[in-house]
Amino acid sequence: MNLRAAWLAIPLLLATDAALAQFRPLRFDDAFNEQRQRCIENDSRSACWKDRPIADHVRLSIGGDLRVRYEHTGNPRYGLQLEDRWGVLMQRASVFADLRLGEHWRGFAQLSRSTTNGRRAGPSPVDENRLDPTNLFVEWQSNGNGAGKVGLRVGIQELQFGSGRVVDAREGPNVRRSFEAVRAYARGGAWRVDVFTAAPRQNLPGSFDDVQSPTQALRGVYATRTGGLTSWDIYALHFEDTVARYVQGEAHERRWTVGARVFGGREGWDWNWETAVQGGRFGDAGIRAWSLATDTGYTFDGVAGQPRVALLVAVASGDKNPDDNRLGTLNSLYPRGNYFGDEATLGPRNFFNIHPALTMRLAPDVQLNASLDFFWRHSTRDGVYAPNGMLIRPAGDSRARYVATIASLGATWTLPRGWTSTAVVAYGQPGAFLRETKADDALTFISLGAQYRF
Repeated sequence: MNLRAAWLAIPLLLATDAALAQFRPLRFDDAFNEQRQRCIENDSRSACWKDRPIADHVRLSIGGDLRVRYEHTGNPRYGLQLEDRWGVLMQRASVFADLRLGEHWRGFAQLSRSTTNGRRAGPSPVDENRLDPTNLFVEWQSNGNGAGKVGLRVGIQELQFGSGRVVDAREGPNVRRSFEAVRAYARGGAWRVDVFTAAPRQNLPGSFDDVQSPTQALRGVYATRTGGLTSWDIYALHFEDTVARYVQGEAHERRWTVGARVFGGREGWDWNWETAVQGGRFGDAGIRAWSLATDTGYTFDGVAGQPRVALLVAVASGDKNPDDNRLGTLNSLYPRGNYFGDEATLGPRNFFNIHPALTMRLAPDVQLNASLDFFWRHSTRDGVYAPNGMLIRPAGDSRARYVATIASLGATWTLPRGWTSTAVVAYGQPGAFLRETKADDALTFISLGAQYRF
C-alpha cells in the first residue's frame, strides 16, 4: 500500500462509528479524558479505538484530519498575479499519536502532508509540504491537585492565543504554522498564564526538511482570566526579525507588543475587543505602532434561525513618513491566514475597515454567513499589505485612502461522524487606491471544501 492510500485508509477504518471526541483547533487539546470515559460507559468502538491502555499507567490516543478544498480566484490580488486557469485543488492530511506515561509525562507527535495542484505560478510556501511534523513535543505537568496545575512543553508545537489576531496556527491556508518552542504554563482558579520562547518553522516543500527560521524569534507572556460575564487576555510579546522589510527598506527589527482583549456575552449580546501598542527599533529608526479591533454582535434567540448581526470595526497604524527615523506600520506578527475573509487578499497592516456581518442557521446543521468589508488605508504614505505581511502595493504617488469593498457569502454544513463541508463565494471591487496603482481588476473567489476529523 502506498503512502497516499495509507493516509486515506485510516479515516475510512474509523468512519463506521461516530467519533465521540471533542475536537479542538489544536488537536493536542482534544478531550482525551472524555473519550476514555465514553469508552468505559458506552463501549463505543471509535472512542475505544482512539484511547487505549497499552501497559500499566501507559495510554495511547490517536486521531487525525483530512481536508480537501477547491478554490478559484479570478484576477487574484486585483489583477497583480497570474490567474489559475482551472482553479486549485488542495489536499491536507494529518495523523497524530498522544502517549501518556502516568500522571505527569506526555509525548505528542502529529505528521502532516499538504499538496496543491493547479497553481499556475507553482505552489507557494503555504500551499505544499510533502510530509513534516506540525507537532512533536514532550510535556511534563503536575497532577493538578490543590491550588492548580503547572506544566512545561518542549519541542515542535502549534501556538494559538486568544482570537488569533497576533499568534495563530493558520488554519485557512493549506499548510498550518508551527514553532520550535519552550512553553511553560500555570493554571489556577480563573487564571491561565503561558510563558514561552519560540521560533517559527520554515515550510519547505519536501519531506522532513522544515527548519527553524534563522531570522525570526518570538518570546512573551500571555495571561487569560475567564469570568462569568467578561473575560480578559493580557499579553506582552517581543519579536525579532533580522531581515524585516517595510516601505522604509530592509533592516533588523526588534519590536515589543503590549496588548489586552476583553470578551464575553450577556442576554444576546457578545463582544470581543482587542487593542495593542508596539515599540522598539527598526534599524536606526524607532517604532511607534498600535491597533484596535472590535467585534460586537447580537443574537436573536427567539427568531427562526437564531440570526446574529454583528459589526466589526478595526484599525491598524501605518507609517506616516517613510523618509523619517520612525516606523509607524503595525506588525501583526503571526495572525490568522484568512484575517478578513476566505479570499485572504488583504492583511492587518495600515488599514481601517468597517465590516457588518450576518450569521444564521438555515437548518440545525447548516450555518449561513454573509458580510461586507469596507477597507481603507490608515496612512496615505504607506502601502497595502498581504496577510503574510508582504507589501502588495506601495503608496507611490497615490494619496487615495479607499482600497476595496469585499462582499462574501458562505455556508457550513456540519455532517455526522466528524464531517464538515463549506462553500464560499466572494467579490472584491477595487477602490481608488488600487485603481491608481494599476490594480484595477475586480476579484472573484469561490471555494468548496470538505474536512473529516477523527
